[in-house]
Amino acid sequence: MTPAAACRVWAEQLTKACASCIVLRRPVVLEETPSTQDAPETRGAVAGTFVTAWRQTAGRGRFGRSWADTAEAGVAVTFVVDAQPSERLALAAAVAAAQACESALGSSVGIKWPNDVVVDARKVAGVLIERRGAVAAVGIGINVLQHEFPEELAMRATSLALVAHARGEAPRLQRLDRLEVLVELVRALDAALCASDETLVGAFLARDALRGTRALFATPDGPVEGEVRSVDPMRGLVVRTERGERFLPAHSTSVAEWGGRVVRALGSIDPATRFDLK
Repeated sequence: MTPAAACRVWAEQLTKACASCIVLRRPVVLEETPSTQDAPETRGAVAGTFVTAWRQTAGRGRFGRSWADTAEAGVAVTFVVDAQPSERLALAAAVAAAQACESALGSSVGIKWPNDVVVDARKVAGVLIERRGAVAAVGIGINVLQHEFPEELAMRATSLALVAHARGEAPRLQRLDRLEVLVELVRALDAALCASDETLVGAFLARDALRGTRALFATPDGPVEGEVRSVDPMRGLVVRTERGERFLPAHSTSVAEWGGRVVRALGSIDPATRFDLK
């Protein structure tokens, strides 16, 4: 199937998915773009529109970090929604991305604060939130079919295909499909955007991969290293350093280094922490 034909199929299936959504109403499918976050179709979109691409060549992440070329292996999409606190949007997007990954894998994943979806300490999905006047652009990237990464990313990134392969789940690996992951993401994000803060926080904490691990954080006052004692996904986190506990606010803190050395093992995901997909 050519990219043009595939895009027509994507547009048809995503339009069907939107029929049961409340917030997300109109998909735009591009054959190729440097970044769905910066595409003209996104810049001029009204709330309720989301823009995805068969191939994204120069995506970007939080604090100016780059996102590897998706080729024909990843999901790249930007959702345009009514502006609201970035921390809430990041929380909703992270939970929705995690649910989409879980639907594909049939097992739980973690969320590394603030909004990275991880499996075995490697990133499988990420989120970028940008306020643009009366709307916000919620960018989500998910690694789906990649079987390898550049050397500089190999120890930090993974994909749904690599996870399924490592677990010896050949039938699930063969069924992985970018469009199906994207459809699940649309439904999950629509539900998350309509959920209460309490529900979102509970869903995040059930998947929290950062608490109980050591990490190095970048802050306006310089690097901070220590063990994460608690996480409030919309406010920040408490880190125990050599000088005592310190609160790091969400809006100005990023994880600089994290090895995923978990003191508290992730348990199975309670079905109650999932939203009903319409």
